[in-house]
Amino acid sequence: MRYRLLVLAVLLSSLVTACTEDAFKPPKPDIEQWHKPGASKADVRNAMFACGEPNAAGFDQKATLQERAERFTCMKRAGFTRRDGFDVCALPDAQSLPAC
Repeated sequence: MRYRLLVLAVLLSSLVTACTEDAFKPPKPDIEQWHKPGASKADVRNAMFACGEPNAAGFDQKATLQERAERFTCMKRAGFTRRDGFDVCALPDAQSLPAC
């Protein structure tokens, strides 16, 4: 009986991890998420820096939500869209921010 439970547990854990493969991967850096037709990675990086991002990963632990929203809307104004469909202004806490 214990053997059957062990086999069942192994099979179920295999199925669960196979279905949620992306859940265990870190998010892609922002330089890979922003897209604009005809823009190279260098163009994306330059636009991110021009919009105030401190790095190409788009991760600034010290930035406020307002600062992140400003950087996000700057990228959108520059003609970029997100491949993952994320929009910082769609977050409940961000909807009342001046940048949104």
